[in-house]
Amino acid sequence: MRNNKGILILLLALILASCGGAKYNYNFEKGKNINFNDGKWILNKTYTNYKNNDAYSFAKNEFEDILGDSLFELIELRKTKLISNELPLNPSKKQLEEIQKFTNCDFLINIESKILQNQMGSIATHSTKFGKVTKYNEASTTIKIYDLNSLEIISEATSIGTVKVSRTSEDKKFFEVFEYTASGMLLAINSIKKLIRKYDKYQKE
Repeated sequence: MRNNKGILILLLALILASCGGAKYNYNFEKGKNINFNDGKWILNKTYTNYKNNDAYSFAKNEFEDILGDSLFELIELRKTKLISNELPLNPSKKQLEEIQKFTNCDFLINIESKILQNQMGSIATHSTKFGKVTKYNEASTTIKIYDLNSLEIISEATSIGTVKVSRTSEDKKFFEVFEYTASGMLLAINSIKKLIRKYDKYQKE
């Protein structure tokens, strides 16, 4: 129940963040149109440079919407399968082969989420004493999907969320000095959600 409450709070924050001037860019280096209708899919833990368990929860919920019962959590599979305690973001073919052997699954999803800049937090304040001031919040998410049968990466995509706020000494009104914006943390979580939804969108096109 406590975890669900935390997710609801974060969902509200993400809605507010969507009004916080955030812009998102997407780049599919490989495998834009993935067919999620076949096979069994494993979701690895989410690799982050920040402490927030909701990153994994959001990724799991979004992929569950796409894959349903075909999605398996690696942390749950470890309870009954002989799987290494750690599976890196960029696994070797030997590691992929081992995962396939002990799980009999077909695909592996790895996610990395990073806060790149967090100069403002969620409230942007601007000094009016030093001319023009520009501050940034920025985060990225990278998703890598591996085929466990061919032992090859079949998709790699990145989403980058950015907030840029500039003010000058002429900005005197309260809303020009204090402004709600998406923090680096919220940009990171939101970029996970948005990138997974891009995968869902492109598979239907």
